[in-house]
Amino acid sequence: MAAPKRPVWIVLLNWKGVEDTICCIDSLLAMSETGWCLAVCDNASPNDSLPRLRTALRDRFGDDWTELSEADVAVTAVATRAVLIRNAGNHGYAGGNNVGLRLALCDPAMTHCWVLNNDTEVAPDALSQVLSHAAAHPDQGIIGSTLAYHDRPCIMQAAGGAQYNRWTGMVRLIGHAQPVAEAAGFAGTRLDFVVGAAMLISRPWLEQIGLMDASYFLYLEEVDYCRKGRGRFALGYAPGAIVYHKEGGSTGGKRQDISLLADFYNIRNRLRITWRHFPYAMPTVMAGLLITIANRMRRGQWDRIGMVFRIAFNFQRIDYRDLP
Repeated sequence: MAAPKRPVWIVLLNWKGVEDTICCIDSLLAMSETGWCLAVCDNASPNDSLPRLRTALRDRFGDDWTELSEADVAVTAVATRAVLIRNAGNHGYAGGNNVGLRLALCDPAMTHCWVLNNDTEVAPDALSQVLSHAAAHPDQGIIGSTLAYHDRPCIMQAAGGAQYNRWTGMVRLIGHAQPVAEAAGFAGTRLDFVVGAAMLISRPWLEQIGLMDASYFLYLEEVDYCRKGRGRFALGYAPGAIVYHKEGGSTGGKRQDISLLADFYNIRNRLRITWRHFPYAMPTVMAGLLITIANRMRRGQWDRIGMVFRIAFNFQRIDYRDLP
């Protein structure tokens, strides 16, 4: 069977969030744009995700889907519209998505990969909008969408991306909490990085810059990834491409209810980003950890204070699994 002639690969990463993943797939199938293939990567979910994903793909794609192990990705020619990939372990956000990106790169017809969080749902014209923007801006290697809150669809989470304060390690989302109707007004705003919940990545970016750094595991890997492309590619934002985000569904990172997992990687990766890209700012970012500790004390999260100190003194090597 000949390889599918579809220029866009959509990559979804699932970890214990099968309900969200299936809802996202249903929104993709409702899109007006049909020129895409789908790679669903399961990060070795310890629940019933895999059998439920098999059933969902069978129901929606009939015989036009296949299943691969992670090891098969590099050696198997895929001729179906959808692929379910069994990742060998929980590789985190970057590592899990990288498996799907490797598969997409094996398809010579692929021009772009659209990486979506599994807890997103897309507007019917979202892919058409972001592809139209890409055609008009071939210099842009990664393009963001208008991220709206799923439970408040008229309010933006972010207008494509964010700005990163190198002196504090803090992120400011562009257009945050503003009406979706005003999204176009943020076009042209400087982006330090595109929010990873919806990234259209061009083939030249993938071939020249490579894949994401899996060592971050969760959070801020987009900052590192977008910094790597500086000087060779621009970053872009397609205001008309609306993606609804449920926000933090699989990590407990929703708004003020920050899980220990999310807290750990946000703090650790803030230091890793600074050390790698802005080493001169390490003193101020380290000093900012005092505010982090004060906030945890104010919230009564006494068990996290020791974690912050451990990260500060060993951020290059410490992993979440090293916590007591």
